Amino acid sequence: MKKILLIYPSVTCYGSGIVRPNLPMGLMYLTSFLKEKGVDVTLIDSLAEGYNHQIKKNGGTKYGLSNSEIKNRIKEYKPEIVGISTMFTAYYNDSLELAKVIKEIDSEILVVMGGSHVSVDPEIVVKNKYIDIAVYGEGENTLLEIVKDKDITKIDGIVFKKGKKIIRNKPRELIKNLDEIPFPAWDVVDLSRYDLGGVFNMRKPVFPIVSSRGCPGHCLYCSVNSVWRHCWRGRSAKNVVDEIEYLIKNFGVKEIAFQDDSMSVNKERLENICEELIKRKINIKWTTPNGIAHWTLDKNCLKLMKKAGCYRITFGIETGDGELRRWVGKPYSLEQAKDLTIYANNLGFWTLATNIIGFPYETQNNMEKTFKFAIDSDVDLAFFFRLGPRPGTPIYEIFKKEGWLMKNKHLLFSEDVACQTKYFSGKEIIEIQNKLYRNFLWKRLLTIKLIRRIFKKIKSIEDVIYLIKIGLHGIKLVFNLVLSRKTVTSKNLKV
Repeated sequence: MKKILLIYPSVTCYGSGIVRPNLPMGLMYLTSFLKEKGVDVTLIDSLAEGYNHQIKKNGGTKYGLSNSEIKNRIKEYKPEIVGISTMFTAYYNDSLELAKVIKEIDSEILVVMGGSHVSVDPEIVVKNKYIDIAVYGEGENTLLEIVKDKDITKIDGIVFKKGKKIIRNKPRELIKNLDEIPFPAWDVVDLSRYDLGGVFNMRKPVFPIVSSRGCPGHCLYCSVNSVWRHCWRGRSAKNVVDEIEYLIKNFGVKEIAFQDDSMSVNKERLENICEELIKRKINIKWTTPNGIAHWTLDKNCLKLMKKAGCYRITFGIETGDGELRRWVGKPYSLEQAKDLTIYANNLGFWTLATNIIGFPYETQNNMEKTFKFAIDSDVDLAFFFRLGPRPGTPIYEIFKKEGWLMKNKHLLFSEDVACQTKYFSGKEIIEIQNKLYRNFLWKRLLTIKLIRRIFKKIKSIEDVIYLIKIGLHGIKLVFNLVLSRKTVTSKNLKV
């Protein structure tokens, strides 16, 4: 078998946005999987290892190891294959630059690229002269066959060049039993380089866990299914809780952030995870930061989650307008979401909701309904994200057809700009976002329910300490948003 090096590249940000190193879970899974099969493999997280080496470049800021440092590491390890992770379209050019650096060292090194961005259009990726193979879909078994030097024409899930012709092999069958995959290779990264807990976390350190893969949904704005093909698979409750115990024993983990795209598709499995945590008397706090599908839950499930250590829950609402919600692919009851949120508050959960503004045909009335639902549903904090059309999604194709995509592709992922829509300019979308945040915070702070809301959360001294911590952060938000004098210049949004 061939020797392989996996790399998460340095990345370049434009505008006022910044990037933070996150644990490269995909590469860590690939590393542990290949090691278990006897492969000589190592991993470099260029972003994390060289994060403090920031370079101004073409109007942006590049974070991570320099090209010369990468060259030295590759020459030292002498891999026959280098796998590059390209999760985000925003950083695709950085991946191409890395591929060029690799080929400059030795043109015989096989350069393989995978990740979410690659799965959207692997043919375009492999057209680049520095990329030998593009992996689309789930990568473990595909990469193993590449390392084993299997006949490239017989490897499912890849696109490659044959002369001037681009060949796309058939999709790889997804792994049916996720319990067969070993836990991520935590020993190949320097954990001190990552932020293992922020202001919204009750305990530290916080480690991520992926308990399932995929989502059966068909949301127009989501690119998850470019990899998982609308298929959902969950690890067993025992396997998930075994990993939690492993992390507690070996790394002193005190909180878990479930990074699933849709953790609760199988409610029985979620309840079994809770029951397993309770049965083993595991003292852990946990959250669902990526959101959880409210329509898959009920009150009994929430009670079990609370008993098992879940203290903060995020519901993916996206819009408070029922008709728009059905259009984007979420035909689920807002009334059920409201009832469940109020019940979660009564149980003592901290409740959050994600909302999106800037859908292509969204009206002022749609946005006002989103704000009203955020208030009426009684969530503690509502997020109002601006829609970023992602390649490979139906929403992206709509923006492209209407001519609303920004000509400068770098700006599509900048914090400073937003795409125009039928009824709003990009500038207005940003101003509306500011107003929604500002007015939501005002309405939450200036209410007689505030004290009652707070006391429902307090069950222990730990809850009091957490309340103080997020309270101080809330004051900062007030100064940054509530006291902001920005107003919507051309739309009189009634919120």
